[in-house]
Amino acid sequence: MELNELEKTIVEITLISADVRKENIRWLAKQNSLMVYEVFKLKKNHFHKLKSGGVITDLILLDMIAFFFAVKELLESTKLPTKKNRSNDLARLRKIARNQAIQCKKVRKTPKRDKLINLQNNIITWIQEGLSDRSIAEMISSKKKLNISHTEISRFHRELKENGHIEK
Repeated sequence: MELNELEKTIVEITLISADVRKENIRWLAKQNSLMVYEVFKLKKNHFHKLKSGGVITDLILLDMIAFFFAVKELLESTKLPTKKNRSNDLARLRKIARNQAIQCKKVRKTPKRDKLINLQNNIITWIQEGLSDRSIAEMISSKKKLNISHTEISRFHRELKENGHIEK
């Protein structure tokens, strides 16, 4: 399939111009991983809808078109309602709020957290020895001259469990 033929087919099916598609992809590139994950969940649904429709037989083209539809849908769902579309149903507004929350969610780094990551091997060893979070915090305070609360150690301990660094 040639480039012109491909562009024409995509525009005919999606009704999205090449410029708008590029703009949507640039928007997606600025988003965090959770938003990208949402796009691929939506893409999967669009892919199966298009495939069951039977209009397109080329699976690669089908995948591309499903991707463009998913990006467009998520982009539209993150836009705030304007005066014209204030009467949207509550489910759509909840979806917009959820998408905006995902968009804003960032991993928070602190200097103490970075120092805990540097001490990760020591902390894992102390956990395996059976020390409590409070006693680990005291050990770090006395040996490494770093004031960290037992609650911060507890959060870090939970994170280590979730990431599979230590057995649950």
